[in-house]
Amino acid sequence: MWHCDPQCGLPGSRNSSTGKARGFTLIELLLVIAIIGILSTLIITTVSNATRDTRNVVARQQQITVQDALNAWVAANTSGTNSLQSARAAYSGAGTALAKLALLTTYLHPETYSHFTNYSSSTQIKSEAMTKVGVHLEFSSWGTTNYPIVGWYTN
Repeated sequence: MWHCDPQCGLPGSRNSSTGKARGFTLIELLLVIAIIGILSTLIITTVSNATRDTRNVVARQQQITVQDALNAWVAANTSGTNSLQSARAAYSGAGTALAKLALLTTYLHPETYSHFTNYSSSTQIKSEAMTKVGVHLEFSSWGTTNYPIVGWYTN
């Protein structure tokens, strides 16, 4: 009668009749490698998506920061003896995006302002995060019936 110990059929176990170690088959090794490959792909995708999402959040926060600075500038330049028309004229007179950003230097942290000027052009306000995400900010025009906003645009 044939007898087998409890671990007889497991890969890497010893066959009790011959005493030789039974190795992994090629199919078993390929299966394990495929599973490891799938899991590593999922992990890498998750990490890269998290990085992209983080940059999106940072870029949105930067848009809010510039809009808050613009709001503070408008409030300061339309209060007291300053008129809405003079603030609108100063804003419209700053023709480029960089010139409009320069109006906000008092309301932005110096490092933040410097960071924007390093990545921006005359028409687009950018940061490092915005450049990597592929977006930029633009200042809207300020007419008699609207309010200036900082818009978010895809490159």
